[in-house]
Amino acid sequence: MAATVVITLFYVLPVLLCVLMPVIVVYWRTLRFYVKYFLYNSCYMVIGCLSIPFCLLKPGDVDNGRWAALFTRESVKHLFGIKIHVRHIERLQSETPYIIICNHQSNMDNMAMMEILPPRCTAIMKKSTKFAGTVGLLCILCGVIFVDRSNRSQAKQALEQTMKIIKKKNAKVWIFPEGTRKDNTECSDPMLPFKKGAFNLAVHAQVPIVPVVCSSQSKFFSYKEKKFTQGKFTVTVMPHVDTFGLTLEDVPTLAEKTRQSMIDVYKTHPEIRTLLIEMITGHNNNVAW
Repeated sequence: MAATVVITLFYVLPVLLCVLMPVIVVYWRTLRFYVKYFLYNSCYMVIGCLSIPFCLLKPGDVDNGRWAALFTRESVKHLFGIKIHVRHIERLQSETPYIIICNHQSNMDNMAMMEILPPRCTAIMKKSTKFAGTVGLLCILCGVIFVDRSNRSQAKQALEQTMKIIKKKNAKVWIFPEGTRKDNTECSDPMLPFKKGAFNLAVHAQVPIVPVVCSSQSKFFSYKEKKFTQGKFTVTVMPHVDTFGLTLEDVPTLAEKTRQSMIDVYKTHPEIRTLLIEMITGHNNNVAW
């Protein structure tokens, strides 16, 4: 009986392999992407587990984010072969509050945020993040403000809550003004139109805005193309934008000028020049993982 099974497998397995090989070849890139993407997101669950005990010492403190930042800086980018070059990080060195606005391309932005997160900095995030396992609990313990973007009145309450945190806790706030990831939408510009919430907040609180620009990640990561390889990107901290004396009437102009200046910086990053050269020459030296 055993001999019959062995002989059957000996003949059947090669046939199955021949049949399945084309399917494996076709879907290997996609399968590999999802496995790596799952492991990447799982890292933050583990970082949540590591950070939560420290955050429980001072629950809700806006300075708790330093634990997540520390564990992220020392692990994630090294595990996945991502190099992050930071320019002008000294512009974040301030004892007074400010609003950081950053372009949003993909989940890779988490690494950029944790790489340069200044002391006493919290963030505004979508409400669903609260229910993301250990990451959600970590966000709660770090004093993150959650917003239901579909609920206008709740968004207004979140704005008022954030103003109180800025004034009472001398906190800085990180916001992605595009509202959603650029990788999820079709848009010819490098950045989506900015929502006005971050600028309304800065004008109401009379605190400066610090734009942060992450260079293109398309050379090593694309959810649409199912690409996740080793790579590098640049994070540039731009000069502070003063809001002193501005009113809500100035917000639309302030938002558009800030967005355009961020796009200008985005286009000067070396990654963009490399992509343009490859588009012109037709060469792509990116090596898949």
